[in-house]
Amino acid sequence: MCIRDRYMGKLKDSMKHNNIIPNVHLRKHWGGFVKTWFNQPANKRRRLERRQARAAATYPRPLERLRPVVRCTTIRYNTRQRLGRGFTLEEIRKAGLTPRFARSVGIAVDHRRKNKNVEAFQQNVQRLNDYKARLVLFPRKTGQAKKGLINDTAADPKTARVTQNTGRVVVPVPVRKLREMAVTLTKDLKDKRVYRILRQERTNAKWVGIREKRAKQAEKK
Repeated sequence: MCIRDRYMGKLKDSMKHNNIIPNVHLRKHWGGFVKTWFNQPANKRRRLERRQARAAATYPRPLERLRPVVRCTTIRYNTRQRLGRGFTLEEIRKAGLTPRFARSVGIAVDHRRKNKNVEAFQQNVQRLNDYKARLVLFPRKTGQAKKGLINDTAADPKTARVTQNTGRVVVPVPVRKLREMAVTLTKDLKDKRVYRILRQERTNAKWVGIREKRAKQAEKK
């Protein structure tokens, strides 16, 4: 008796009722479902060549537009900063520009975004001012420099020594320090009860409307 007959005999004795005999098929032709990326190095090279060609065609303009720094959505990711779609109209006007002129000098504008944070508003305005300070604006016609929101330079773009920004980001996102420096614990820090202060501020925020209403009613009486 071979090993297969012995196995089938044991299987037949162990199984009850009129069940199908197990015959597992493990050949699922998995090779047809595998996706390969052998063209990845070549595509990387093609993207580089396209960027170089676009940089040569648009010289001395930067390849990408200047974008604002915004916060990611939801409580989980709102501590992370990233580049946004465009600057708000308030940020553009605070920096002394107009939306139409800003788009013409490589600044992205988003008319739908709203400012809800004073700190972020000031940070993006400072970002625009830094960009204006480093921007070199050549006249449309050589030798006919004009004055405006940003004055044209009298230099010739063909002979002027200017560096073109060919990076994917014009001004990178500022790196946030993830670690704070150690400080010496003083008596004031030890005596401060932070948890009690937070609870008290939360209670004040909850009852601020009712307290104001009661104060107005008391004044009327």
